Amino acid sequence: MLGQYRQLFSAKGSAAFTLAGIVARYPMGMYGVSILLLIFDTSGSYATAGLVAAIGLIAMTVCTPMVGRLVDRYGQARVAVPATVISVVACTGTVLCAQYGAPAWAIYVTYAFSATSPFVGTMARARWLRIYRDQPDMMHTANSFERVVDEIVFITGPAAAGLLCGAIGPAAGLYAANALLLIGTLLFAAQRATEPAPVVIEEGQKRGRLMVPHIASTMAFFPILGIAIGAMELATVTYVSLHSSRSHSGIFLALIGFGACLSGLFYGTLKLKGDIRRRTLAVTAILCACLLPVPLLIGGNLVLFGLWTFLVGAANAPTMITTLGLLQELTPEERMNEGMSIVDGSLMGGQAIGLSAAGAIATYRGGTLGFLIVSAAGLLTLINAGVGARWWPAGKTAPVLVSMEKSAAD
Repeated sequence: MLGQYRQLFSAKGSAAFTLAGIVARYPMGMYGVSILLLIFDTSGSYATAGLVAAIGLIAMTVCTPMVGRLVDRYGQARVAVPATVISVVACTGTVLCAQYGAPAWAIYVTYAFSATSPFVGTMARARWLRIYRDQPDMMHTANSFERVVDEIVFITGPAAAGLLCGAIGPAAGLYAANALLLIGTLLFAAQRATEPAPVVIEEGQKRGRLMVPHIASTMAFFPILGIAIGAMELATVTYVSLHSSRSHSGIFLALIGFGACLSGLFYGTLKLKGDIRRRTLAVTAILCACLLPVPLLIGGNLVLFGLWTFLVGAANAPTMITTLGLLQELTPEERMNEGMSIVDGSLMGGQAIGLSAAGAIATYRGGTLGFLIVSAAGLLTLINAGVGARWWPAGKTAPVLVSMEKSAAD
């Protein structure tokens, strides 16, 4: 297993941009908990805290594709650095507004502007694509590695933020996240040797389209998967609270991430062959089966529940890796950052929907019924794969499709 990953990092400059990217991405796991703790501490209202967090997610869903488009046109360093500075300044403004009793609208506005920061993970994937575009197996390993990094960030980030806020003060989490984001992005942008050059569009030539059936059907996976992830998180908390203690819910949430990390690492070492359509259908079918509402059938058996959460995470990672790889093959090169930014934003937007829907069900119908949303999302992924397969390429690479998209009308 390690040999494949050693080969991945044999490319010159890959270790440097990866380490810098991890520093810049780590705050993504810290912001959610940090803003909730700060706003609750200063306002005393969970409703206000939740509203501020939701505004941040909505703003991120809107801003991320626009920032991604700018990255495609002008390059990573030229866009990422000023966008991150704006984000850090705005988020610092949120902290100061909260601490000094500014009107609520000022908190909402400043936190919304903090969403301008680009997803460094998206830019890292674009760099891997520049290095390994003609080596599908290595690109598959790179996508698997990046998925594992995402899981680690979102498993450990909230815990780190909570510890900082508890030990130092309610603003410590956001201050630390801002510092890591700024330092990491500056270091990442400084790695110019691996930065993909903007694709120049000649006069009279139009940029490829994203909203065409084969790309749109692939993008549709990500909000659906986001709904499943968000609903799974909240339903897990309510289930464990019902049958044990709420403080134990973190163990089961960690099992989801642990399963995803292990399966992602293993999946990245496989030499995949054959029709990518069949592979996508296979991983989505496995995910759909694993997302069946097992907790409704096992009562309060936490051992079986723990095994199920591990399997859910293990099935989720290959699905995310495969569908992202498919998207990279189909997306026009000159809109690659924008396309991947859209799916990252839609994934987070889907999580917000899943959290809200599962929370409403937990409040009015009971906590365990939230797992029905998870199962419904799993079924939707399989249906989407079945519908989308008619437009996807039969091979492992799609250079012809990319060139066709470059000449398509915008």
